[in-house]
Amino acid sequence: MTTVEKAADKVAPPQTADPLHEQVEREFTVKARSQREQVFRRFVRNKQAMGGLILFLAILAICWIYPYFYRFGFNDLDATSRSVGPGTNGHVLGTEGLGRDLFANIMRGVQRSTLIILIAVALSLTIGLLVGLLAGYYGGWVDNVLMRLVDLILTVPGLVVLIVVASNFPNLRSATGIALILGLFGWLDLSRILRSQILGLREREFIEAAHALGASDIRIMFKHLVPNMLGSIIVWGTLAAATIVLAEATLTYLGFGVANDTSLGKLVSDGVSAASTRPWLFYYPGLMLVIIALCINLIGDGIRDAFDPSNKRVRA
Repeated sequence: MTTVEKAADKVAPPQTADPLHEQVEREFTVKARSQREQVFRRFVRNKQAMGGLILFLAILAICWIYPYFYRFGFNDLDATSRSVGPGTNGHVLGTEGLGRDLFANIMRGVQRSTLIILIAVALSLTIGLLVGLLAGYYGGWVDNVLMRLVDLILTVPGLVVLIVVASNFPNLRSATGIALILGLFGWLDLSRILRSQILGLREREFIEAAHALGASDIRIMFKHLVPNMLGSIIVWGTLAAATIVLAEATLTYLGFGVANDTSLGKLVSDGVSAASTRPWLFYYPGLMLVIIALCINLIGDGIRDAFDPSNKRVRA
C-alpha cells in the first residue's frame, strides 16, 4: 500500500448531518417578514375585519352578478303582483305599489351605492391628497392659505351645503352627480390628517437624503411621502366609504338625492310611508344599508389595527 493510500485511510469519514440538529434549526429559525407581510397577516387574523370583508364581497358579488340571472328587472312592472309580500309569485322580497320587484331594486340600489362610493372616494382622495401634500411639504404661506380655506369650509354645515347644491343643480341628482357633490365636500379631514403627518415626515433623514441626491419635489412627495402615509390613506378611504353611503341615504331621504334612478337611500325613503302596512319596503333596504355600512366600518377598523405596529390584539 502506498503512502498516499495509507494517508487516505487515516482521513476521517465525512460527518453525516444530524437530523435532530436540522429540525431544531428549522423550528427556531426566524424568517424576517416585510412590513407589507406583517400588515397582511394582522388583517387576516382579525376575525371581525375578515368577516366584514367576506360579507361585503358576497353582497357585491350577488348584487352585480345575480341580476343577469334573476327573472325580474329592477324596472319591470308586474300588474298581477302589486304590493305583495315576500315569496309571492316568485318575488323573493315582495313588490311595491306598481309591481316592481323589491329584491331586484335592492340589487340595483347596491350597484348605484357602490358607484357613488367609488367616485366620491376617488375625488375626495385626489383633492385631499394634493391639498395635504402641498400644505405640509411647502409650509409657509402655502400652508396658511390652504388651511385657512379648509377652516372656512368647515365652518359651514356640510349637510346644508349639499342640500343647497343638490337643489340648485337638479341635473346632478343622479348617482354620478350625487357622488360628485359628496366628493367635492368630503376631502377636508383627509387634507388635515395628511398635512400633520407630512410636517413630521419632511424632517426625516430619508427626505433630507433625497434632497441631497437632487430628487425633485414631485418625486419626493409621491415616491417617499405618500408610501409612508399609505396606512392612513387606506383607513380614511374605508371609513369615508361608510360615511358616503349614509350621506347619500340622508340626502335622498330629505328629497335631494337620486331622483331618476334607484339607490338604497331612495328605497328607504320611498318605504317610510308604507312601513306600517308593507314593512318589507322599508326594513329590507334599511337592513341592507346598515349591513353595508357596518361591513365597511369593520374593514376600516381592521386595516387601522393592522397598520398600527403598537397594536397587541392581533399578532403578526
